[in-house]
Formats: sequence, C-alpha cells, structure tokens
Amino acid sequence: MDFPKGAGTAAYDEKSEMETYKAFSTEMERHKFQLQILSNNGAPWKTREEKQENGLKAKSSAIDLMGSHWEQMNEAEKWIKRLLTCQDKHVIENKHILYLGKKEHDILSQLQNTSRVSIEEIIDQEKTILEIKGAQADIVEAVINIEHMLCEVQEKMAREKEQALWNLLGQWTGQQPKTQDEMKKNKFLKHPTHLTQEIQDRMKQFEYCGLQVIKVEKVDNEALMAAFQKKKKMMEGRNQREPTSRRLFQQVPQQFCEVVCRVGFQRMYSAPCDPKYGAGIYFTKNLKNLAYQVKKTSATDNLICVFEAEVLTGSFCQGHELNIVPPPLSPGDINSHDSVVDNVSSPETFVIFSGVQAMPQYLWTCTHVWPQDYSLKPQPLRGKFSSGSSVD
Repeated sequence: MDFPKGAGTAAYDEKSEMETYKAFSTEMERHKFQLQILSNNGAPWKTREEKQENGLKAKSSAIDLMGSHWEQMNEAEKWIKRLLTCQDKHVIENKHILYLGKKEHDILSQLQNTSRVSIEEIIDQEKTILEIKGAQADIVEAVINIEHMLCEVQEKMAREKEQALWNLLGQWTGQQPKTQDEMKKNKFLKHPTHLTQEIQDRMKQFEYCGLQVIKVEKVDNEALMAAFQKKKKMMEGRNQREPTSRRLFQQVPQQFCEVVCRVGFQRMYSAPCDPKYGAGIYFTKNLKNLAYQVKKTSATDNLICVFEAEVLTGSFCQGHELNIVPPPLSPGDINSHDSVVDNVSSPETFVIFSGVQAMPQYLWTCTHVWPQDYSLKPQPLRGKFSSGSSVD
C-alpha cells in the first residue's frame, strides 16, 4: 500500500515507507488469531465506535490510525476497512502489476502455498488487477505482502523514470546525468496556494460540475520544469500555427499523487480509462466530463484528486486505439504530430505519448457533491484558504 506524504513534503522517503509497512504487518500478525475467528464464524467487522454505539464492550482488537494529514488517514481507513470486511475475495487494482517480473511472480506463487490463497492476474484494456481468494485471515496476510511488493515495484519504476528524466536533460543541456544520490537531492514541493481570482474562478467551475474543492496545492519540481521548458521551446520553434500548450485536467488516484509530483505524468498513474484514442496519457479540458466520469467509475471514493497541468499539445490529429506514438504529419513524413484528440474540429480529450509534455501545476483535492444539478449556477465561494486548511 502506498502511504504518500502531505503538503510541503520533499522527495520520497523509502525508509519511512518500509518502517510503516513493518509496523503495520507486525500489528496485523498480532491480531491474526482474532481474524481467523472472524473468518470462521462469519461475524461482520465493526469499528470500536460501532461496538460502543451498540452497547458492546470494545475488548476485541482495534486499529488506531494516527497522522497529521487527514487525506492519507481517510485513504488508509478506507483500505483497511475494505481489506477486513472482505469475505472470500479481495481485488487489488494497480497498473504496476504489468511490471511484475519473475522474482515477483515467484513471490505470488509462494504466497499461494504459504497463505493458502488463490491469486489470479486479470489484464484487459481498462484494468489490471490481482484477484485473491481464500479465508479472510489468509487473504489479509497475502494482501499485505502483495501491497508491499507493489510498493517496491512502484519505487523501482519511479527511480527509473527519474534516471530517464536526468538522462534526457543531459542530452539537451550537455550536463552529465545525475547519480541516485544526487537525484535524491532534487526535491519537489506541494504547498498551499494563494486564493487568487483565478483560483476562485476555478473552484466555482469544480463546484458547478459537482466536485467540492477542499484543498488546492501548487506543485513545484525543478528538474521536471527544466525538461518541460526545453521541450516547449523545441516545439515552439517548429510549430507556428497551433497553440503550443493548453491548461488541461487529469484525475489521478490518491495513492499516486506524490509520485506524479515527483516524476511527472505517466500512463500507469492515471485513473483507468478506455484507451480508444491510443496508448498514451489522457487529459481533458472539460471539467464537467471529468466529473461525470469520476462519478461513474469512482462513486465510492471519498476523495477525488485532479491535477491541473500545462500540456504541450502542439500539432494534433484524430486519435485511434492503435496509436502508440503520434502519427506522422503526412504519409511518409519523418516529422510527427505532437498529440492526438477525440475530435479534431472541437477537441476535448487530448492524448500525449511523453510525460515530458505535461507539467503538473496544481493538485485539487475534492469530494463529491450529492445531488448535483448541472443546470444550477455556481454558488458564491464560501470560506477561504489559510495555510492549506480546508474550505469551511
């Protein structure tokens, strides 16, 4: 499980991640006996508060979550409840499953024997999942090990993306690529933004589309910005007709927000979607469509994370599901388009095929607004931001 850090935190802290995992695993192992009893008698899992409300003594095991950032606390609680209330099946959806190698598959095979569970890998165009079946206590043990393994794969992939970013900067600037130790010094920041008129107007757009903004953070990443600006300059030099960049949006699962701030947008970090315009990185300029898609696919999520980004769309053409790179400007041309779209005459969905072409600017954390009538006009802005606090 990914335990991201809060606003203003710098580079990814692998040591802290491992310590969190070990502590959680130890605590879960202590309570494995109670979980086995729960699995055998089929009794529903209750929180300490629910037991107290029902007049029951809270003598059985409980998990107390403590932290300074309520977003991560919310996600952790949701994950634990989903894990502990599963009956005979648990599903892990994570695109890093695609990058499991022989070592990881050997671990999965071993878990099937040691944890007495069955594990099935299911991959289609929209989702990549592992389906774990067995007794509840056995599922809990297997899932914790699998989530830890996926954390390690995610960190490995992030480091490879960082190395690729520095290699690219080295080619463009003549500087030598940085070592792993030097790359760790490259810090990204997420910090509260000032409530400017532009931010207020954007908040009203979110509310109008049924998403209540609870926090907005500015994203800064020196290395990512340097690569983005170099790419932008190159595109501006050869494209004089189309606007080089646009402000677009992308929903990202909360567990991947930190790594997007760290290495930029990647296909594996975005929310699942139908890749009908190509195997690229999808953005939209229409918040209303994004909100509709969120409610259709993420109706149970308490938090909705949306990045606002400057995206280098440049020259574009009609997208196709077989696209893995932008098509050539014309048949036989060595030069290619910069992106593809859903509709050339009136594009709303843009697809790029290189993460360097998008720079995250703001991270909007939202909740659903139920019910929502899109015909209603936006309500006046309530409350204000102060040092990253919630909107009252």
